[in-house]
Amino acid sequence: MDREEFETYLNANSRVVAIFRSQALAYQHSKNRQRSTSKRWSETVVASAVDKMVNQFIDNVYDKLKTNIKENKFQPYDSWVNFIEGNEVLDNLEETVSEIEFDEE
Repeated sequence: MDREEFETYLNANSRVVAIFRSQALAYQHSKNRQRSTSKRWSETVVASAVDKMVNQFIDNVYDKLKTNIKENKFQPYDSWVNFIEGNEVLDNLEETVSEIEFDEE
């Protein structure tokens, strides 16, 4: 499973990306409110920062899983799905992400 397939799978089978995006957005809005009025970001820049955080999150999860999954050369996609389902990865991710707190810098 490549990175793009993984993201599609996550979005289709879990709310983890939506939960993370919501929390990242709240975090970015909070950071933005702390900036002086003249230095505040536009909604477009905030959205871009959130997208970057989401992509980084998906990359990190993908990379961590990739090191643990032994792909079957003939059915690599199924190898990923079996590992993810067998180890309740999505449930654990949702639980972890719902409790995540971003550090204020």
